[in-house]
Amino acid sequence: EWADEDLMKALSAAQDQESADSIFNEVFLRYHQRVIAWCYRVTRDRDASADLAQEVFLKAFRHYRSFRGESRLSTWLFSITRNHCLSALQRRHEDVVPLDSTSRQLLLQASCCRSSAADDRSELCQRLLRLMSRTLEPLEVRVMTLHYAHDVPLAVITRQLSLTNPSGAKAYIVNARRKLNRVARRRGWASALDETVPAWRSCAAA
Repeated sequence: EWADEDLMKALSAAQDQESADSIFNEVFLRYHQRVIAWCYRVTRDRDASADLAQEVFLKAFRHYRSFRGESRLSTWLFSITRNHCLSALQRRHEDVVPLDSTSRQLLLQASCCRSSAADDRSELCQRLLRLMSRTLEPLEVRVMTLHYAHDVPLAVITRQLSLTNPSGAKAYIVNARRKLNRVARRRGWASALDETVPAWRSCAAA
């Protein structure tokens, strides 16, 4: 098992994106829980800590070449975490909302629908919300929300979230839908997902 500093040297020397992704994934596995704990120490917000940690690792990956080995990897990551969380706290009153709350706010707009058909759509929206919150990772929820509730193109989501995997946001959509469909089939909902996604879009736009 490589020392942290050797791992970062290998990352800087990576010749292709796949190798860099693989090496950085080891950094993620070593420090993910610790970064979540650091986020909580700064924000005191358990709901937001996991989401902020994801953003910290995205930022660390974009700037991994700035690591010069002059300090420990944990010190470098903590510095990024602290600065990112403090910035998030400063703008929280404007636009920082935990992802689960964001999804809930979007989907609960279905309550403004007044017709019986709209009530049916609201029930479908609530079903999808419960299914998503229990089945998906926070970043998958965010991608699904942006794409299906806001009609944001996948290429735009990839840029906005700085997704570095080769397929960008599309990979998260494919994985999320596979997870949701697997659970839906297990519960005997058949094509529930294909029926629910358009209803979710309709309610969110209302």
